[in-house]
Amino acid sequence: MATTNEGVHIKGTKKALPEGWVTFAFRYAIFPTKEQAKRLERAFGCERKVYNEYVAGLYDYLETVGFEGGPIRYKAPSYTTITANYHYLDSSNDAFVYNDAKLRFQASMKKYNERYGKKPLQYKKSVYKRMRTIGYVPTLRDIKGMPKFHSRKNGKFSYTTNQTNGNIKMTQENGDFYLCVPKFQEGIPIVLHRDMPVDGVIKRATIKREGTVYMVSLSVDFPFVKVKPAEQVKSDKVIGLDYSQHDLYVDSEAQIAQYSRYNKLIEKRQRKMNKSLARKKNHAKRDENGNVIFSQNYQKQVVSYQRVMTKVKNQRRDFLHKKSNQITNDYQAIVVEDLDLSSLSQCLALGKKLHDNGFGLFRRTLQYKADKKGKHYIVVDKHFPSSKTCSECGYKKDKLKLSERTYKCDNCGTKIDRDYNAALNLKQYGIRVLDEMGKLA
Repeated sequence: MATTNEGVHIKGTKKALPEGWVTFAFRYAIFPTKEQAKRLERAFGCERKVYNEYVAGLYDYLETVGFEGGPIRYKAPSYTTITANYHYLDSSNDAFVYNDAKLRFQASMKKYNERYGKKPLQYKKSVYKRMRTIGYVPTLRDIKGMPKFHSRKNGKFSYTTNQTNGNIKMTQENGDFYLCVPKFQEGIPIVLHRDMPVDGVIKRATIKREGTVYMVSLSVDFPFVKVKPAEQVKSDKVIGLDYSQHDLYVDSEAQIAQYSRYNKLIEKRQRKMNKSLARKKNHAKRDENGNVIFSQNYQKQVVSYQRVMTKVKNQRRDFLHKKSNQITNDYQAIVVEDLDLSSLSQCLALGKKLHDNGFGLFRRTLQYKADKKGKHYIVVDKHFPSSKTCSECGYKKDKLKLSERTYKCDNCGTKIDRDYNAALNLKQYGIRVLDEMGKLA
């Protein structure tokens, strides 16, 4: 391991986990003092500044080489080349603050190369519309998937620091717990609402602000005995989940998730807040160095906006975790379809609801909870015609419009809800897979 049980770094050792060890994340609320919160905000701002400098350097490089598509072959320089140009990017911050900005930038370039590096140059749909209507000339910022600048309004208020020589640890004093991280060795008050593993080793900590609440996500390595999946699965303990735009999913028991459209509920309020921010932003001034100075009312409104959006995110996350926990408790096998959510989100009629219900996060929570509880998680190929196939006789329709919400079989005359029919087909697919594996009771 890279560290001992006491959290002391062992140089020269491999980072592979020992057999039987796993890595889990534990999220806790922290309550820094005013002075600590000020230092954390400074660290978030410095991380954003370094990241934006990396993005600016990338754009300068692409303009120099005349980028016209294909993979990005840009080597990110050391963060010291950036911090040397600004006096406030000094050693008062943890060095991992600057290194984290570089890692995030490299991850964004890798993501672009994987998704768009082998395709012709693509722009956003709104950009194509402006090009047709007003003759707009697109820039590097308009390229789909290109690393973008982080804003102060919607930026990532977080940074990640790694374990080195036991500098990330928990301390206890008078019954209260404190989190010690680099530059905060006096300890930040933390509430441990659930216990961490006794033999666990903290490998890294990600500190973030969500609205007005500070959170820390601890990556912990610890020994874990996995639950073995059941040798025999009953057919009534298999459930198929078909994606639904309106209800998140429809299962093979004809039940819907009854998802509350949280973004839809606050849409009107969000528009008002955005208008208020736009008005206040128009009155911003610049100092002698050309830096924008926003009013205190603007800064208060930004915090209020972030608080509202964070609440929506937490409501969605809470709903998805409760639903996935219920399903993995009640069933031994869960069957879902491998949808290309990225392509679906490009459709203007579907993308808004897709981003609202968070089906991708729901699938991830289902998968790791099923693995943890020893349940079977079966993913059906995205080309499987679950919606076009009749769940009664197996007849497949050649064409089925998205507007047809009731499936009518031309062979046996069955009339059934489209999503319910697809969920039944997914369940039957999962039963066949389990039967071929010899797991079906």
